[in-house]
Amino acid sequence: MRVLLAWLATVAWVEDLVRLAIALALIMAVIVLTLLAFARKDGALVQEVSLRALAKMLWGNQNDTIHISELVTYWRKATSPPVPEAEEVIKLHQPRAVAFLENIREWVWFKKFPDQQAVCGRILKILDQEGLCPSVVNLSSDNEGNWDENTYRILGQTTLLDHSLNVAEQVVKLLSESKDWHVIPDTMVAALAHDLGKIESVRGYLYSLGEHPLAAGRVLSSLKGFRQLLRSEEIERAIKLHHKMPEGLLGKTLKKADQNARQQELDQVVAEHEAGGTMEAAPPEPPPAPPPALATGSNNCLVPLLTGQDRAQAAWQAQADIFGETGVADQGNQASGVPKLLDISAWFDAARFLEELKPYINRMKGRMFMAFSMPEGVVYFQAKVLEEVARKQAQRAGCMAVASLAQRNPAMRHVLFSIVHRLRVEHDVIDRGLIKDAFFGGYFNITRKIGKGMQGFYTPFHAEPFGSIAEMEQAKPDMLRDIQKVSPMLDSKAE
Repeated sequence: MRVLLAWLATVAWVEDLVRLAIALALIMAVIVLTLLAFARKDGALVQEVSLRALAKMLWGNQNDTIHISELVTYWRKATSPPVPEAEEVIKLHQPRAVAFLENIREWVWFKKFPDQQAVCGRILKILDQEGLCPSVVNLSSDNEGNWDENTYRILGQTTLLDHSLNVAEQVVKLLSESKDWHVIPDTMVAALAHDLGKIESVRGYLYSLGEHPLAAGRVLSSLKGFRQLLRSEEIERAIKLHHKMPEGLLGKTLKKADQNARQQELDQVVAEHEAGGTMEAAPPEPPPAPPPALATGSNNCLVPLLTGQDRAQAAWQAQADIFGETGVADQGNQASGVPKLLDISAWFDAARFLEELKPYINRMKGRMFMAFSMPEGVVYFQAKVLEEVARKQAQRAGCMAVASLAQRNPAMRHVLFSIVHRLRVEHDVIDRGLIKDAFFGGYFNITRKIGKGMQGFYTPFHAEPFGSIAEMEQAKPDMLRDIQKVSPMLDSKAE
């Protein structure tokens, strides 16, 4: 009995061992099958697929034609750098255009505006090739066609290339002064392109209608890259309105820059003519007979310096045309006549004249004053001060034709104009930012701290020839210290 029980126990243990072995075998089989399954799956990842098969998997139609460019993104690396666009080569020949293009490439304002820089280069290329034509339009239907003939002759001597670059330079000046540097790139595009409608190759229907600004917009809009500029529409509108009523900082700056450039061109031509040059387009005219007030004496101290065309009148008329002012050119119709430049070299001494003006500064006679200084470095003289000093100087030199001129004699206007012209051009003591070069003075508004403001006619001088502005201000009487501000009356006539 004991033997039987022992045998049965041994059989049970063996059966347990067998079950354990079977279980282990099953587990190993599962592991092996799992590994095989993963191996097959990994093998599918590296399986080669033809383009036709790939197209079938993606679109399911074997008849579709698929361009290779549509599939390249499936195997191109995402980190591949873009292929850089070849730099545009712009070759210019006119020296000033070459220099200006170099400036555009170096100016810090264009570092963050490469698109505007590129468009400016393309405009310069057009101006370099076709910009040697006149910068003015002689069509009755055009704004410039309504200018006086003398204005057209004077400004017609400036080429379109030079005028466009003059306007661009004025843009930099104006926006730099107002610290609006961020507007320079877009406004530069407008400045260089504003008169592209004048080049001969694009003259057509719009040009014949007198709409050269619209024609300019057409040329600009066709240039590569212009339409992609964020402010392209504003630039086009500024060009369209640059002879009218512009809008916004960009448009107003363009119009002001255009006017300043024209004034600069006018001054340059007149200065060259006065220095002995000639105006090429102006035909010579016989010298006009001098007016009675300028009857010459034996000492020749009232001989007009200008003969032939009256350049003073031409300058006045040109300014009226450029700035659209009224009443400026009409001064030639006044009874006193247009001021003429006289040859005052026989009696005028600039250094002594300035010295004799000095005692009038900040001096009061009762409640009257003849000249006063301002802290910004300008001294304002009444015309009667210049007249009084001129009479004394002419008398010492024996020029009695000037010394004996009666009060309010119209001829004194010619004398004062000639004096201020000499001081302005030869000695740079007249503040040219406050009065125009064709005038010897202007009307100013005087703002006071206490009481009503005043208006007066003054000639503005730089303070340096008269000594220290600090000392002048310290010597000011209280009544003159009350003057807070002096500003030009822009809508008034000047002399």
